[in-house]
Parts: sequence; structure tokens; C-alpha cells
Amino acid sequence: MMPLQKFYDSLEQVTIIGNADGDWLPSANGVSITFNATQHKNTITICNGPYAGVNAAFTVERSNNDAIFVQILTTVADSLVKRINCWPSSGLVTAVMSAMVSKTVYLTRMSLLPSLARSINMEEAETLPCMVHNWLGERRIALGIALTHPHLHWPDLYVKPKFDTTIVNPEGFNPFSALLGEQNDRRTPALKCQVAQPDDYIEQLNILQQIASLEVHFWLESANINNLLECEKLFYNPTPENGLSNWFLMDFNASQYLDDIRHHLAYCQQILAFKALRV
Repeated sequence: MMPLQKFYDSLEQVTIIGNADGDWLPSANGVSITFNATQHKNTITICNGPYAGVNAAFTVERSNNDAIFVQILTTVADSLVKRINCWPSSGLVTAVMSAMVSKTVYLTRMSLLPSLARSINMEEAETLPCMVHNWLGERRIALGIALTHPHLHWPDLYVKPKFDTTIVNPEGFNPFSALLGEQNDRRTPALKCQVAQPDDYIEQLNILQQIASLEVHFWLESANINNLLECEKLFYNPTPENGLSNWFLMDFNASQYLDDIRHHLAYCQQILAFKALRV
């Protein structure tokens, strides 16, 4: 078996290329890593096991030692499950592993914030592939490594705040109280987290619209580590085949508001991570 140090040396400089939109070419320096299907044959390709149709957690092709690579990825993934409460994406696992073993890491086309907006032509029971991952939890881990490992260059990870000054904010409306069903403030109606479509469907859509359009500073003044952690649970289902996803993940109209909501949450998460770094 190849010595581990020799394997690590083969990953001294890594460019990780995600599956988001945009043209790309493998880096001329070091090695490039892509995920699942790719048109390029001169990159290391990582697939998760189910996608590749195998029992292993991952498959790896074209590295210096595919077996060692799979073993290390699986160990890292197992450790991340405890921190995000579901199986991590291949992109996050690779980023965390590279932060530990590589000297220089560049990440492109990977924001860890894919869209939850359903297409109008999706079947009623059809789930978005990205819904199985806790993307807010993954961003929490990613920010932790990106802000503490100077050799990790990940510009697409950081989000900008969204502003809409044409929206009038309801007095006393707290987005976290609305999302988490806290009824201590009657001025803030609560989102229902359940499988079945709620009886007050139109009212619930209005709540989602209010939450999505609320100005960013209202989010920031209410955000803390605990309520952000609680909000992570709302937006994923690691076993969608069980049919127990929150109704707003499976409803076309409701899902159109989720990307803005998660963007606000991701920005709050980012600001708190920066603040924690300065403490």
C-alpha cells in the first residue's frame, strides 16, 4: 500500500470544482477534483456511492491511490454526520479533507446553497436531489474551515445580503419566531412544520412571503447560534423516501420562497462566524 505521506504529497495543490453553473477547465497546477459525471478525463472524479451504484460510501477515479482516497473520505464523512445530523455532500467532505492534507486549496463553482425551488413540471411526490443534505449545516462547517485555514480559497462560499427597500416590514415581525413556531408574540404568526398541506394554506404562503421579504437587518438583530441551528432542521430530509418531508419542501408555491429565506439565514450564519473569529 502507498505510504500516506506520498498520497498526501500528491494532493499538495488541489482545485475543487463543484457542479454549479459556469464554464471551467482543470487547473494547470496541481490536481483538479470534480464530482459525479464530468466531461474531463484528466481530473480526479469523486462520486457518492448511491450515484455510482456501489455499496461503498464513495468511488474515486484517477487519483494516485483510489482506495486510500475512498478510505479517508469515508472517515471524514462519518465524523461530519455527528455535526450536521445527516450524510454530508461529497463537496463538503472533499473540502474538509483537502483543508487537512493539502497546502493550497482552491474551490470554484461550489456555494453549498443549491436551490430548493421546485419546478412546475415536477411530480407531486418527486424530491429535489439536494434536499437530502443539510446545506445550512454544511455551510456552518465550511465557514469554520474557510475562516481558520488561510490556504483554503473559497470565494463562492460567501454570500452578500439581499435588500428590498420597497417592502414594508410588519411591526414586531420576528423571522426566527415565525420559522420556529414560537408563539410568545402574537404579532408573529408561525410557520407550520408538518407533512400534510396545512388547512390555512393561503395564510401559510403569506407567512413564507413575509419571512422571505423581511429586511436583512431584522434577521441580524434576532439571529443567534441556537436559533440558526434550529432552522437547519427545516430545509432537508435525509430519507425523502419515507414521505415525511415538511410540506413547504414539496409544494411548488411554497418552495419559491425558500431560497430567499435560506439566503438570509446563510448571511446571518456568516456574520456570526466572522464575529466569533474576532472574539
